[in-house]
Amino acid sequence: MDPTFITNAEWSQTGELLRFFFGTLLFVIGFAANMLLALAFIPSLVGTGHLSRNALNIRPALMGIAFACLGTAAYFFFRMVELRGVLGIIYPTRWWM
Repeated sequence: MDPTFITNAEWSQTGELLRFFFGTLLFVIGFAANMLLALAFIPSLVGTGHLSRNALNIRPALMGIAFACLGTAAYFFFRMVELRGVLGIIYPTRWWM
């Protein structure tokens, strides 16, 4: 499973693949954090009296941000899937074959 010689174009594609990978990770974490705030923390804190009932008004905005993060994560993921072909160029044989 020796890799082939990596050219500048393949390094560039690999870097782009990694950017989309970490972008996907970042936006999935953003989605989860906003949904956790909107659906768990804020209602719990309002229920215990630590926040006023006015804090519930921010929930739609947080959910909107969460779904925007989810859409961006999906875009980054599908771009990453499109760019995975560079790995087949660098490693022409796979270890499981």
